[in-house]
This record gives sequence, C-alpha cells and structure tokens, in this order.
Amino acid sequence: MENNKTPKKPSLAQSILILICVIGAVAAAIRTGVGIQMALALGACIAIVGALVLGNKWNDIQNNIIKVVGDSAVTLLILISVGMMVGIWIIGGTVPSLLYFGLKLCSPAIIVPLTFLLCAVTSLFTGTSFGAIATMGLALFGVGLGMGISAPLMAGAVCAGSFFGDKMSPLSDTTNVAAVMSGTDLYDHIGSMLRTTVPAAVVATVLYAVFGMRAASANADLSSVELMKTTLAENFNISVIALIPALAVLVVSALKVPAVPALLGCTVVSGAFAMVLQGVDLQATLSAAMNGFVSDTGVDLVDKILSRGGMASMYGTVAVIILSATMGAALEQSGIIKAIVDDGLLKMVKKPRGLILSTMAYCYTLMLISGHQVMPIILGGRTFRPAYDEMGIQSRVLSRTLEDTATIGAPLVPWGTSAMYMMAVLGIGTSYIPYAFLNYIVPLFAILYACTGLFIWKTDGTTVKNTAAAAK
Repeated sequence: MENNKTPKKPSLAQSILILICVIGAVAAAIRTGVGIQMALALGACIAIVGALVLGNKWNDIQNNIIKVVGDSAVTLLILISVGMMVGIWIIGGTVPSLLYFGLKLCSPAIIVPLTFLLCAVTSLFTGTSFGAIATMGLALFGVGLGMGISAPLMAGAVCAGSFFGDKMSPLSDTTNVAAVMSGTDLYDHIGSMLRTTVPAAVVATVLYAVFGMRAASANADLSSVELMKTTLAENFNISVIALIPALAVLVVSALKVPAVPALLGCTVVSGAFAMVLQGVDLQATLSAAMNGFVSDTGVDLVDKILSRGGMASMYGTVAVIILSATMGAALEQSGIIKAIVDDGLLKMVKKPRGLILSTMAYCYTLMLISGHQVMPIILGGRTFRPAYDEMGIQSRVLSRTLEDTATIGAPLVPWGTSAMYMMAVLGIGTSYIPYAFLNYIVPLFAILYACTGLFIWKTDGTTVKNTAAAAK
C-alpha cells in the first residue's frame, strides 16, 4: 500500500534512535554468524521501515535506492573483473611465480621484514588481504616457524603486509567501497592514502627488520621452502614473464586508466599469457575465471594456497555493496543522515581537525560493535560525506580516513571477522595483534595530519595547513 503521509524532517533524537536500531541490528546479526550479507539485509529493512514511518513514499525510497545502487555499478564490475583475474593469474602461473620467487629470497636474517613486504606485494597485486594471508602469508609463516622465528611476530608481519594491499590496491573491495561511499574517484582515493600508508610502511619495515634480526635462528630448517619451490616448479611454468599480467595492473593504475576497461583488458591479457605460458586451453582458462582454480599437486600446503579466485568468489562482496547501498539510500532518503550532520556534527564540530577525528572515532566505534570493516566504511561515508562538503574539505580526505581506521584496524579486533580469519588460517591466537605494526602506525599519521592540517585538502585546492599559515 502506498504511503500518502507528507514526509517530515526527523529530529536529531529520532535520527540517532533509528541509526542506533540499524547499527544494533547489523551488529547483532553479525554476532550470530549468519554473515555480513544477511546482517546488511536486516539493516536495510529497518532503514526502509524507518523511512516509511517518517512519512516517505515507497516510490521515492525506491528511486533513491535505484540511484545509489546504480552509482555502485562501476565498483561491482571492478570486483567481478578482479575475481576473474585472480583465477586466471593462478592457472596462468602469475601467483605461483610470485610465490616461487618470494620463497627463493628467504633467509633467517630477513624473513620477518621480507614476509611483511611480500605479503604487501601479494595483496597489492590481488586486492585481497584474505587471499594474501592464505597464500604468501601462510607459506612464509610456515617457513618462519621452521627458521625458529616466533609465531606472533611472523603472524603480525603477515597481517600488516596483507592489509597494506587490501587498503591500497585498486583491486580491493574496501578500496572501491570507500571511494564509492565518499564520492571519490578511485585513483584520487589511492593517491590520498599514499600520504599516510607509505611512511607508515617504511617505519613498519624498519621495526620488522630490527625484531627479525633479534629473532633470527642459526638452526633454520629450509626443507619446507624447498618442497614448496619444487612443487611449484613441477606443476607450473615458473617465469619472470608470468609476472607481466600483475605488473600491467600497476602500470594502468599509475596511468590512471579508467578502472573497468583497465581491469577487463588486463584480464584478457592474463588469459592470453595463461594459454601461452602454461599451455592451458580456452575452456580451462574460462573455468578458472568463472569458478576459480582448484590445485591438485598432492602437497596440501600448496593446494590450500592456490585453490581460489573466480568470478563466483566475488558474489558475496557484490551482495554486500548492493545491500549496503540500499541501506544507505533509505537512511539518506528519510533525512536521517542530513539531520545527524546538520543538527549534530556541524554544530559540535567547527574545524577540519575535529571532523576528521570524529570520523575516526565513529568508524572505530562501529568496527568494535560489528567486528567488520565494511559497515564503518559504508555508514561512515554516507554519514560524514555531507559534513565534509559543508566544511569545504575534499572527499578524498574522507575516503582516506575511512580506510586509515576501518580497513587497517579490522584485524586488531579479536572478535572481528578479519582477526578470526587470521587465527583460523595461521592456527594462532590473538598474540599476533601487538606485532601488526602497520595497523597502529597508519592511524597515527592520520591523526598527525588532522592536527597539523598537512595533506588535508580543501575544495579550492589549498590545504588546511597553508590556509592557517596565511591567516597568521
């Protein structure tokens, strides 16, 4: 039945109450283990009910949902392309070659910083922290233990490196979600994140080098490394040439080629390389692109690492984006987000510094409640986007702040999905958390920039720091 009520502007108290109901429902559903998709579906339903109660017509809500979901279409195409590409990269020898050359560099003195860097490269190329943890991370974790390095230190390096790429890669779902939810161009978003993440990565590398040299053992067992290298060489044509498809992704990213044609083009090129280098036929290549690659080398560790990818692996993430866009559209149409920004944030927060720190606190709170990085990015982007516009701060500052907190902080929440995945894959408890150095250092740089105005860009192209200096 059509709702004929005249929509009314919600009060700040009503808006906060409905938002709490939405957040509470999503968090409660996540805790039951039904998955983030079902949790977001429940949150979307409550947001829609809230909009209807406030007198909004269903057609208006529906039209806004169509608009917001439509705005996410590019992101959905990117994720589907990434899934296909990862499957092809495995069957085509790109991921096996990355693993092989990475393992070839191993030595006890540098295994810890090398683990951080190689996991960072793997996650940057594949766009997934989970994939990096279960491939390069799992392999190097086992190698490090064989060399006598402590499990918490090795796992911390795996975690930090894997989430570096999850945050920075144009192939990452969180990178794309943060860009979409804040209304930022993907490459502008990545360029903004370089300011906090690269210096943090340099500091983290130095720390891992120092800790690694202290922990290095002279009684290292390299038998597991040799077994993995032999297995990879026997089952794939390992070659530097096989790395070209992965390098191509970095090149098109640096050239700022539009994401969808760039990734689809790289997927096609990767398929051609797979058929030429590995001798696989078109059917096997397309099957890997659709359903992922299934490894059958006979070595359990290698098979576990290489059995992944495919378009089908992205369906869950696609559902997350569609459902989160639906939830955000309903909250937006009802006027709840506008009321929170106009009557709450902008009255309490007067300066960019306070706005950025408020964004960080909001995201951390939602992440502690939900145990997942997606909800803080989605709700943080939709809630704070108008406030950044009103204050004249570029959206790439918002998108960076979302990832400097939610994406990088997710594995530090013991009951969160990222931490649970880390512990399940590596077979370790929460002892790795103090050693995930990058995940602590990135937000420190974000706070530093917020307080100094450095790299906080205004819509007129100046920075807050320059504006403050000119005013003196």
